[in-house]
Amino acid sequence: MSKNISIIIITNDNDIVLRETLPMVLSQQYDAGFEVVAVRETMKGDIKDILEPFYAEYKNLRSTYLPDRPQYVTGEEIEILLGVKAAEYDHVIIIPPSFAPDSEKWLERVGDFLESNPLSENRPLILGDMHIRHLGFFKRHKHKKTVRKLLKSWCRTNGVKRETLYLNKENAGLFPIIFLHRSYIDDMSLRNIIYRHVTV
Repeated sequence: MSKNISIIIITNDNDIVLRETLPMVLSQQYDAGFEVVAVRETMKGDIKDILEPFYAEYKNLRSTYLPDRPQYVTGEEIEILLGVKAAEYDHVIIIPPSFAPDSEKWLERVGDFLESNPLSENRPLILGDMHIRHLGFFKRHKHKKTVRKLLKSWCRTNGVKRETLYLNKENAGLFPIIFLHRSYIDDMSLRNIIYRHVTV
């Protein structure tokens, strides 16, 4: 039986790409339950206007926003935390607004992989770039280098083989990243990887 999955989009109020990519995420054909939670930076604005038409068609779309501007942490950190807390399911995928699945079966393939490779309490899974459409403006090389560095350090600390984190060990592991809901709350090193992975 496939896992129920919560997909969190950290929008960064990036309305230009979200308008194009959001329908690709919402139209996934997946037998188990899945939801999409868009985290906005403000209560009003372009992102809210983009989301409005989708609510009637997609009952699994929700959103949340930053009520106040944080003083001691970055807005992105709070956005991720808000998204994870709002997630209904234990398996959480964090994606940037530029994420665009390569087909309507992307989430089904992820679910099938999770069936045979269950996540542990403190081990994230980098799904890699073989399942996305290549958007030219995304700074792929810098992101790839930073994520590899973070993962190498985290794997050494936690005694995990880095190869086990990838859906396909031959790809670079750019995005998205999937993990267990409760492990994000408990493991600070994992929270750091997820934060850097999404925001770089």
